[in-house]
Amino acid sequence: MKLFELLQSQITELTDLEPEDITLDTLLDDIHLVSLDFVSIQVALKREMGIQLNFDKFQRDNTTTIGDFVNYVSEAIK
Repeated sequence: MKLFELLQSQITELTDLEPEDITLDTLLDDIHLVSLDFVSIQVALKREMGIQLNFDKFQRDNTTTIGDFVNYVSEAIK
């Protein structure tokens, strides 16, 4: 599963959004995720892709869109 598709799937499970509502340009503020949602995403990333993220750093960075989030995760796994 590709990273964007995994994030899209997790976000649709956590919100009332449909997959087609979530694009790389979707603003994270528009999704209204809470900290527990980010924990769920973190667990899914670890389970599905073996990726461990530091969400404290993520929150300090200028991550505003799903595309920024995908880039952040991609950089974290390099």
